[in-house]
Amino acid sequence: MEDPITRRGFLKAAGACASVTLLGTSLLDGVALAAPIGVRRNVGGMSATDPVILTYRKAIKAMQALPVTDPRSWSYQAAIHGTVATPVQTAWNTCEHGSLFFWPWHRMYLYWFERIVRKMAGDCDACWTLPYWDWSSPSQRQLPAMFRDTTSELYVQNRRQAMNDGTGSLPPSYVDYGAAFSAVDFASASASLEGTPHGAVHVGIGGWMGGVNTAAQDPIFYLHHCNIDRLWNLWLAQGGGRSNPLGDANWKTRKSTFFDENGFEVQMTSCQVLRAAEQLNYVYEGEPDQIKQYCERIRLPWVFERVVLIRFPIPPIVLEARPVSVDLSLAEVRGRLPSIARSDTETLFLELEDVEAERPPGIVWEVHLGDRAAAQADGASLLGTLAMFGAGIKSDAHHDPKPARFVFPIRGAALARLASDPAQVPLTFVARGVLVDGKQTEPEPQAPVRIGRVSLVVETRKASST
Repeated sequence: MEDPITRRGFLKAAGACASVTLLGTSLLDGVALAAPIGVRRNVGGMSATDPVILTYRKAIKAMQALPVTDPRSWSYQAAIHGTVATPVQTAWNTCEHGSLFFWPWHRMYLYWFERIVRKMAGDCDACWTLPYWDWSSPSQRQLPAMFRDTTSELYVQNRRQAMNDGTGSLPPSYVDYGAAFSAVDFASASASLEGTPHGAVHVGIGGWMGGVNTAAQDPIFYLHHCNIDRLWNLWLAQGGGRSNPLGDANWKTRKSTFFDENGFEVQMTSCQVLRAAEQLNYVYEGEPDQIKQYCERIRLPWVFERVVLIRFPIPPIVLEARPVSVDLSLAEVRGRLPSIARSDTETLFLELEDVEAERPPGIVWEVHLGDRAAAQADGASLLGTLAMFGAGIKSDAHHDPKPARFVFPIRGAALARLASDPAQVPLTFVARGVLVDGKQTEPEPQAPVRIGRVSLVVETRKASST
């Protein structure tokens, strides 16, 4: 039988779908079935009158008209991700951040939300799919135009004003996922990507999108997370040993709760969302063939071991509006760094731990291995961004207020600099606001951020003994 993923050349870009027989099994009953494959399209190629956009608007209006107690209502669906509303209902405040479930939980959430949209639109085609917002493209760094139309259901006032009026755009540092993609281990890649670009885009849009408890009230949330979901596929497609954590029994079997298009409670596990085309009936426009992995095939050729190379004995770092630099002494690890830089099986990471703020700071900091001059000169010193979203916000009473952790792969010029035998290297944090009319803004944080620990960690890929 022909693999349905390779038939994407026959699918029409307008979002139509082709009827194919799936090689996998049904989500809920384990029976093979014939089902349509939908194509999640890039919103950058759509107009405000595209049928996909009109259907989304129609469904939002219908969902907003339902009582909050209806699991298909806009408010209830948003509350599944996060809310401060009470009394707490089934599945509310269950989003996953800072864990191995970040990618699979959000894939499940989008899948059931998409089905509800189809149902609530009434006359929606059976294979309507959510579009994705490819903010990594230089031409798509502004909020999509149809989400800035004040007469549309896609518009919400609770965003950063510059993003809503079209003068604002996301800086390149907010949307660069190159560091995350350089990580081979699932845990490291997921953790890195959750910070940059995921958290940075949330904070850059601001308003409701800037906080876990309100983010899913904004219609752009679902397009943002479709792109994050697409990046899971693209990360796996790079190969080189990249794999889902199929040896982790908890990751494979833990159930998450959602609601279907008829308002009935459903549960899913990560094993049911490994192969989106086969199991969930969708692909992304323009993506390569999806990598097929199976939970029953748990023997992996290697494992990853993480060891703290050095924990720097420095006082807590406090981030505010002004740039902050601290010197990291490399004397203890000077002899180890060149071999890491040459290795094909070792990856060096900078880890920031015990990161906390009393309330959402509302801004993003770039993280550089270099001084202020290097940070201003070019991007060679840039490791990624620090954007507080979810963990580490002490005022977030409806989520675990545990401190945040940020993981930055050190590669390229930054790694070469460390390996060149310097006595010390500056670690610099620079506040970066969104661009307004193409110019960098200088933001003021709504709260300072405290970083408790800074470490260099080496991750080694080793042959599996099982």
